[in-house]
Amino acid sequence: MAFVGRSDVKDPGAAQDQWERVARRRERLYAEDEQFQITRPDDQIAAAARASGLRIAEVMATVLQGYADRPALGQRVREISTDPGTGRASLRFLPQFETITYTDLWARVQGLAADWHQHEQHPVRTGDFVCVLGFASIDYTAIECACIHLGAVVVPLQTSAPASQHAPILTETQPRIFAVGIDNLENAVEATLIGTAPQRLIVFDYEPRDDDQRAAYEAACARLAAADSALTIETIDDVVAHGVSLPPPPLHVAPAGEDPLAWVFYTSGSTGTPKGAMFTESLCIGTWLAQSDQPVITLSYMPMSHLIGYGYVILTLANGGTSYFAAKSDLSTLFEDLALVRPTSLSLVPRVCEMFYHHYQRELDVMSREVGQSGDRWLASEGGVGSVVIVGVQPAG
Repeated sequence: MAFVGRSDVKDPGAAQDQWERVARRRERLYAEDEQFQITRPDDQIAAAARASGLRIAEVMATVLQGYADRPALGQRVREISTDPGTGRASLRFLPQFETITYTDLWARVQGLAADWHQHEQHPVRTGDFVCVLGFASIDYTAIECACIHLGAVVVPLQTSAPASQHAPILTETQPRIFAVGIDNLENAVEATLIGTAPQRLIVFDYEPRDDDQRAAYEAACARLAAADSALTIETIDDVVAHGVSLPPPPLHVAPAGEDPLAWVFYTSGSTGTPKGAMFTESLCIGTWLAQSDQPVITLSYMPMSHLIGYGYVILTLANGGTSYFAAKSDLSTLFEDLALVRPTSLSLVPRVCEMFYHHYQRELDVMSREVGQSGDRWLASEGGVGSVVIVGVQPAG
């Protein structure tokens, strides 16, 4: 995955003064902005990760242990709110983010890997498949890194697909573990009953104090019981809590000359049965080795079943940056998330570009009415378009 944030690679079609402005802005941010300062890539850690002969798990461990106390991943602060009318409790997102450090992430990864590897009935071994269904999050990232730790093959599933589409993938991959976000648990249970059941079903991003989430969890358990399934639903917090009490498993290091399967990305199936695109370790390690000469702060809002969605999170970690996760998968909080995160790098898809355009038009109309001028005259007199499009966001490039 190419990284376009390097200042020494210039767009031949861009004016020289544009790059000079970027350089001046970068220096100002280094001098004045704490968020920018603390996420600057470390040359020594980058060199250690790129040492000759390291395999992907070794590179990952070097990065996560090397950046230690830096903020690694962020999510919206949330609290439980009780509706006075119904008495039901639900999660409420607050207008701020909280982060975990690289050390915290590494501990969670090792806890997952230890439980999986040393499970009495269904131990995960090199080459076993782990299917994952859910929205981008801290838990999702820890699951992917635990797979790298053990040499397991990650199979991210599309959250927009029905159970009937997931079922044949489960049958084809025969996953040792099926990790599922709470919002997708009902769909996942139906898929396991239609197709081949995994050996373990683990739910993540689950808050039992939220009445709707707890009801979804209990309904899924009841559905499995009613179908006489031997499968039980475990929570990722319980799995990690058990794993941290165990010795950490060894990092998977493939023998010299071997290029094992690491990821399988399935197509949407819009033109027929979903097809799996296989990625070996040599194709995946490049994202961990991608280098940036400026801080990498990102907002992850795309599905992790998409190569770019997965790649931006890993690329951020590889450079000692911080990847924040959008609060909601429907992108209803995207503009607020952007203002809070202030990313230095942002990957855009057509749908989001269109959202930006419509947001800009609405804000421009409001400002035009407030100043009593047409939009064009306001632009000419104030020059404020940038503050409208990316309010609160300070990209370095």
